[in-house]
Amino acid sequence: MYHPRLKGNPYEAGKHYAEILFKNGFRFPKVTKEKLNYGKLCIPLLTEFDKDAVKEIQGFADGCSASFEEVSSFLLSIGVFEPAGQCSIFAAFNGKEVIIGRNYDMLFAFKKITEASFVGFENKNKYLGHSDCFIGKVDGINEHGLFIGITSVPHEGIKPGLNFYFACKYILENCMTVEEGIHVLRRFPSSVANNYLIADPSGKMAVVEVSPSECDIRLPKNNYIHCTNHHTVLSAKSWNWSKSKDRFETLNKVLAEHTAEMNLFIAQSIMSETKGHVCLNLAEHKFGTLYSVTANLSTLEITRAEGQPNKAKYKADQRLRDIVIKEKKQ
Repeated sequence: MYHPRLKGNPYEAGKHYAEILFKNGFRFPKVTKEKLNYGKLCIPLLTEFDKDAVKEIQGFADGCSASFEEVSSFLLSIGVFEPAGQCSIFAAFNGKEVIIGRNYDMLFAFKKITEASFVGFENKNKYLGHSDCFIGKVDGINEHGLFIGITSVPHEGIKPGLNFYFACKYILENCMTVEEGIHVLRRFPSSVANNYLIADPSGKMAVVEVSPSECDIRLPKNNYIHCTNHHTVLSAKSWNWSKSKDRFETLNKVLAEHTAEMNLFIAQSIMSETKGHVCLNLAEHKFGTLYSVTANLSTLEITRAEGQPNKAKYKADQRLRDIVIKEKKQ
C-alpha cells in the first residue's frame, strides 16, 4: 500500500504524485475507444461538479506524460463497464463516541496499488483517504471527523455521469457534517449504483442509496447503521457471489450486541470476522478484503490493517490526528 502526502493546489499535487509514480516505472494504461468516448460525455459534468478535480487530473496527466482525455476517461469509466469493489461498512454511536469499521473488498491483484493518502490541499479540509486509484477516494475521514465510505451495488445500463471516486473526494474536501454530505449526494449525477455511509462525531449517521436515476436516505433505527452490496430502500438487487446479505446480517447481529460498548478493539474484531464473511476471502474468484480501517471519529484515532484483518495487524495512522492537534496548539 502506498502512503502519499498530497498538498498545495490540486494541479501541483496531481503533477507531483504522477512524477513520483512515473519515476518509479508507472506508465499510464491504454484506454479503450469506448471508454474515451464515454469520458468525453462525462467531462462537462465533472467540470460543473468539481473544477478542482479537473485541475488535479490535468496535473496528473502532465506528470506522467498522458493526455487529460486518457486520464479523465479512465477514471470516469471505473465501475461503469465492469463491477467495482464490494465492501462492508458500519458506524456505531456508543453514547459518547462514534466508531466506524470499513473493509474494502476487491480482486487480490489490486492490493499492490491501494493507497492511504493524507491530503491537505489549499483552502480545503485536510483528510486521510483510501483508494485503489490515483485520484479520488473510496473512503476517508476529514479533520472535522466526517467519515464517508462506499459499497458498490449492481446497476443496469450505461449513462453519462460521475462515479463514487469524485463524490467521496468532494465531500471529504468540502463538507463538515452528515447533512452537508447528504446535500451533495442528492444533487450528484451518479453513473453507478452505490451505498454511501456517512457519519460524524455528533452521532449522526446515514446510508445514502444512490443509483443513476434515484437517491434515497436510510437512517439508523438504533445507534448504528451498516451497508454491504445491496440497496434496502431502492431495490433488492445484490451481488450474491460476494455474500452481501450474509455480511449484512452478520453486521446487524454483532452491532445490536456491541454498540453500547463499542470501541476500536471491538470494531477490529467485527471486521476480522470470517464465519459471517465480513472479512471476505473468495479464493475461487481471487477476491477478498484488501484492507480494513477502524476509526474513532471523535478523537481522529485511525487504525488500518493492510491485508485481510484476520491475519494482518491493525496499526495506527497518526498523520491526520497529529496535524489537527498541532494546528490547535498554534
